[in-house]
Amino acid sequence: MGYTLLKGIRVLDLTMVFSGPIASRILADLGAEVIKIESASHADAFTRTNVYPENDPGEEPWNRGSIFHSLNAGKLGISLNMGKEEGREIFRRLVRISDVVIENFSPRVMDKWGLGYHDLREIREDIVMVSLSGLGHFGPLRDFLMFVPGMEGMSGLTNMTGYPDRPPMLSGHAYGDWLLGATGAAVLMAALYHRKKTGKGQYIDVAGREAAISHIGEIVMDASLNSRDPARTGNRHISAAPHGCYRCKGDDCWVTIAVEDDLQWRRFRDAVGDPPWTSEDRFADGPARQRNREALDVLVEAWTLEHDRYAVMDIMQKAGVPAGAVLTMKDMHLDPHLIERGFFEVIDHGGGVGDRPIPRQLPAKFSNAERSAPRAAPRFGEDNLYVFRDLLGMSGEEMKDLADRGVLGGTPGLPPGRPTRTELIEKQRSGWFDKDYRARLKQKYGETA
Repeated sequence: MGYTLLKGIRVLDLTMVFSGPIASRILADLGAEVIKIESASHADAFTRTNVYPENDPGEEPWNRGSIFHSLNAGKLGISLNMGKEEGREIFRRLVRISDVVIENFSPRVMDKWGLGYHDLREIREDIVMVSLSGLGHFGPLRDFLMFVPGMEGMSGLTNMTGYPDRPPMLSGHAYGDWLLGATGAAVLMAALYHRKKTGKGQYIDVAGREAAISHIGEIVMDASLNSRDPARTGNRHISAAPHGCYRCKGDDCWVTIAVEDDLQWRRFRDAVGDPPWTSEDRFADGPARQRNREALDVLVEAWTLEHDRYAVMDIMQKAGVPAGAVLTMKDMHLDPHLIERGFFEVIDHGGGVGDRPIPRQLPAKFSNAERSAPRAAPRFGEDNLYVFRDLLGMSGEEMKDLADRGVLGGTPGLPPGRPTRTELIEKQRSGWFDKDYRARLKQKYGETA
């Protein structure tokens, strides 16, 4: 169940894919009762049928997708066909006994269903509703189809990312969705606090493009004050040098080093043994190091190549120079610091998936709040009985009739996602595949992991 800070808050979760499930996972981690609503015809296909344990879709692939299990741990799950008016009427009954509705459909969907904020206020006046979308629910572009590449591109983030002689680059892993989801969770909790003080509900319109812009505020301010766009700098920095990602001893091993001022430069010199090149005039101060950073990077990497990435990090940190080993996903699962902090929690996902370590969506530890591992993400329709029978008081006959007419229940008509082509990964060196990895996980997290 995670923490209990939001115990007693019930959330109706109509979100899918990344941004919305991220927001509602944070709420679940804080103790809210989050009810994820899907239907057999519109299940969360991208995350439910993607990246399978042991690369095996199994007989129920929609219950084995690891992305779904990670983003939806701690939530309840029901199958309710919102495309039917009877399904929407059941949703309205749930609104009467809930505190929050969160959705990330395109702006026209909820109003088309008769479930916009003003409609929901007629049902429960103090309801808090959060809408997450790419460009927001009003404005000339509100109906544009928008996913992460568009949000990041239109925010200026893509234009400033990459190398000077290369095209702009996307962030790589739905960064904009994580910004949107975390922002949505934060503003929702502010609305709940406001409701507690005033008794009034709230509608919150959160735009992913604007969430991304707000995270590059200094770049926006620079453009406003100095009428210039930032140059793409790759791993370099406008004032720090050396500053970058340097190859180390080993296969595709790297470390990051950032020397911000002359004091850190003196520490860096001591750390690398003060070789003659570090005392050359071309590296005497910050501006000189900036002018000669290409030559400096070559010399720094010649030193890092002689050492293991963890050794470089340790040497630099002991000298007082910011540095960090570049870790893969495999490294992080086995990282002793993250294990000590309990960042990965072993959860029994059931359904042939078993016990697996997954990351906490909320990277925070409270000093005065107990925490237990959250329940696993729901199998499709797992909590229908609790919600429809226990919360809404439906009889077995009523539920069966609704199921027969396709309002409740059903099986997702999702084709299984294609298993990962591990032989191509190994051939193209586009990732890693380690047949002994599970054994190492078991050593760290227990025999069932």
